Amino acid sequence: MDYKSLDKIRISASITNNISKYHGIICSRLCFGIKEFNDLMSKDSNANHQIVSIQLKEFNAALFEIIEEQENQFKSNVLDFQPLLPDESEPIEVRALALALWSEGFIDSCGMCIAELDLDIEGIGKGEVSEIIEDISQISTLDPNSILEEEEEEIALMELVEYVRVSVQLFFENLRGQTNES
Repeated sequence: MDYKSLDKIRISASITNNISKYHGIICSRLCFGIKEFNDLMSKDSNANHQIVSIQLKEFNAALFEIIEEQENQFKSNVLDFQPLLPDESEPIEVRALALALWSEGFIDSCGMCIAELDLDIEGIGKGEVSEIIEDISQISTLDPNSILEEEEEEIALMELVEYVRVSVQLFFENLRGQTNES
């Protein structure tokens, strides 16, 4: 499922979190071998919690589909990971914000996973993992309001997306064996 389709479902379900941030959280958890996602599933906010809107059910089903697709992609060892971001037809500011939010979700989830699994992050992956966390943390601070519609910035954003793409694959490979041993 692509970003635009999932975002339409998110809007119809009145979900405020950005789709890219959800995907960042999902990817981080999968990298650490955590397969619990119930807290990401949206619940209806009515008093008796028995009535769940069709839109929320559709959103949760779509989110579950994204989780399964991403897990299968990581397991397949095919190096074609892509963060879930708006396509290039969207303004650069929208894409930059989505990348920052994806990175924020990934980093926030990393912190939770490290604590939950009681890991020493410095000892994982010969330093690569902590370096990737630091770099993606920096990307999460990207300010889309400071971006101008210039070709150099378009190229810079593409390079950041490519960096995230490759780094997450390395991150997964570094963690896959070690978190399974814990």
